[in-house]
Amino acid sequence: MNLKTFVKRFTVGLGLSAALLAGASAETLKIGVIASLTGPGAPWGLATQYGAKILASEVNAKGGLDVGGKKYQVEVIAYDDQYKAADAVAAYNRLVRQDGVKYVILMSSPSTLALKQSIEDDKVVAFTSAITPKAIDANTKYMFRLYSTPIDYVPSFVTWLKNNVKGKRVVILNPNDETGWDLTQLSETLYKENGFTVAGTDLYERTQKDFQPLITKVLSMKPDLIELSAASPPTAGLIVRQAREMGYKGVFAKNSGPSPNEIVAASGKEAAEGMINLLYVDPTNSGFKRLAADYKKFVGQEPHEQVVTYYDAANVLLRAIQIAGDVKDTSKVAASFAKALPMKSVLGEDLTLSGKKNGDLNQQILTVDYVGVIKNGRPVVVGKVK
Repeated sequence: MNLKTFVKRFTVGLGLSAALLAGASAETLKIGVIASLTGPGAPWGLATQYGAKILASEVNAKGGLDVGGKKYQVEVIAYDDQYKAADAVAAYNRLVRQDGVKYVILMSSPSTLALKQSIEDDKVVAFTSAITPKAIDANTKYMFRLYSTPIDYVPSFVTWLKNNVKGKRVVILNPNDETGWDLTQLSETLYKENGFTVAGTDLYERTQKDFQPLITKVLSMKPDLIELSAASPPTAGLIVRQAREMGYKGVFAKNSGPSPNEIVAASGKEAAEGMINLLYVDPTNSGFKRLAADYKKFVGQEPHEQVVTYYDAANVLLRAIQIAGDVKDTSKVAASFAKALPMKSVLGEDLTLSGKKNGDLNQQILTVDYVGVIKNGRPVVVGKVK
């Protein structure tokens, strides 16, 4: 070995040793994620997981999170609940009892409701994207909503449809679970208030793949618009494709759980043309583009736009921990949530404290959302809703 090679290897080894020593000197702050990492809900679940992981990597690259003068490396531990409450309970027990996690991010309403009491009993601080009003009540101290929910944005979304869609006869389709029930009830009320005729509503199982019998029933109702609010991305795309193949010429809308890119992938570009989606981001936003590029490095594919909301929520959580000045005392962290806001989203919009419409004041992050229309396979922002 020549001198040049020896010096190079010695220098690299010295740098690695220093990095290892720095990591060893920092304590670890663990954040658990319980989400649907496989199956139809995977686009949402991976956004949950990697929104938090991307933020953790950024914090760790700067030496860790400073809490009370002590540095913490942020570790994200994710488990798959496959959109099933029973699997969520198993994942939660593993995170809390075995992994020692005190902070959890939850994706779905079924999982949130299954864990609601355990979170309060264990004093685990949890952020949820559950839309059900049942997730938070007067006795809830440790659960927080991480973004605006349908009661915040669906009214404006349906009003936009009223002013921009010609036909006023709608059929509402949703999955047969807590999320679907809530959104069916809310959507039906709002469509009627805005002058639409709700020709029918129907439910399907999230595992369902053949929608021809259901679509046959829907087409017999002669809708101008089919609302797919809580459908998972691949399922929504499948319904769109099968309905187009069966002759449906009307409009599709999705007033919740936005996922236009995944819908196009499942339906085909031509079938999805003109579909109207609620959007959590403006795809042209520079902050989203940066986050999307980081996501692609981690996962190797384009992200679901909801990655923004989970990145922002994790950021709010870390700020609340810093304000509390104590990683271990979750009561202090929960009490510091209100002090963490307002703050800026990665998109540059203001994240504020809200929850009045859900009855959970001071336990919800209020975000800004958009109306998008799929044009040539891509969502184009045509309006903003708050």
